[in-house]
Amino acid sequence: MIACLLSALVVPAAAVPSPAMAARRSINAVFAGTALWVREIAPGQNGQDLVGEAARGGVHTLYVKAGDGIVAEPQFSSALVSEMRAAGASVCAWTFMYGSNPTAEAAVAAASVLAGAQCLIVDAEGASAPVNLYGAAQLFVRALRSQLGPSFPIALASQAEVGEHPTFPYSVFLAPGAFDVVMPLIYWLDFGQSVDSAYAATMGANAIYGRPVLPVGQLYGGPALGELASFRALAGAYGAPGLSFFDLDSAQPEELIALAAPPLKLAREPLLAPTMHPGADGDQIVWAQELLNAAGARLPVGGYYGAETDRAVASFQARHDLRPTGIITPSTWQALSRFRPHEPSWIKGPPDSAR
Repeated sequence: MIACLLSALVVPAAAVPSPAMAARRSINAVFAGTALWVREIAPGQNGQDLVGEAARGGVHTLYVKAGDGIVAEPQFSSALVSEMRAAGASVCAWTFMYGSNPTAEAAVAAASVLAGAQCLIVDAEGASAPVNLYGAAQLFVRALRSQLGPSFPIALASQAEVGEHPTFPYSVFLAPGAFDVVMPLIYWLDFGQSVDSAYAATMGANAIYGRPVLPVGQLYGGPALGELASFRALAGAYGAPGLSFFDLDSAQPEELIALAAPPLKLAREPLLAPTMHPGADGDQIVWAQELLNAAGARLPVGGYYGAETDRAVASFQARHDLRPTGIITPSTWQALSRFRPHEPSWIKGPPDSAR
């Protein structure tokens, strides 16, 4: 199934790594394992305090808030990063992206890297949805990559359930050359779901974009210790190369102790992509249309699964030894994942489904 998308970052031990392979290894290394988010550094608290607190949970990677839109957070500085790294931690920055001023927001995010961040997480799930969020996202991604280069590790933190947010431009943030991994915010208590149900609704739908999926769990809201154990175990069962929890500020001592315990082992979970039928719309269809065009179709990329897309899907299926139903099944997604999508320019306006 779509699990093959995650294996794309694995380099055979005997292979001589190309520069691209070396960059992928670097990305894997920086996001591997467990991390904790830091929203706010309390008065009087220093970097060494943060590292020591996280270490009680067996965690040595911290994502520290460095920006909010066009406003840089003074708490994130080169001195803080140096202090935390000297104490044995890996330090990454995270910033909010709203889309109202994408070039300036990208500059704030890039500045955190200049301060020494080893990776960057862009939290765009609270984007304020300008008229053309697709265009804003494209400008933001291009500005950020022009400043940081093509191989610096960048993650998208986003709403977990892709189908519930059809006008959000996952396909832009996760396009070829854009961001490297996706971190869905699987806040099961907020969803009113079990950990298992929240994972099942999230992992396959995010994996269609061909990026490693690193789940983000919650420490706020009083989760049961058994839920934290399940969250960690399911990350391994779904093959996630890393995971994180929001946030250290809210963590209770018993929660950190629970994170330090050896993770439970669960059987491998199937990573099933969503089945899409004619009449559907949203970013998942935008992505499918881009992939179909890469495979030889000539579709307008509007995000609506109409008759033309139906015919293109059936034709693609027939050419790839799949039953030509015109329905995008998990096996169809798997076949489509072999192609590099053709991303349109969104500067003049979003797809019709996002208007």
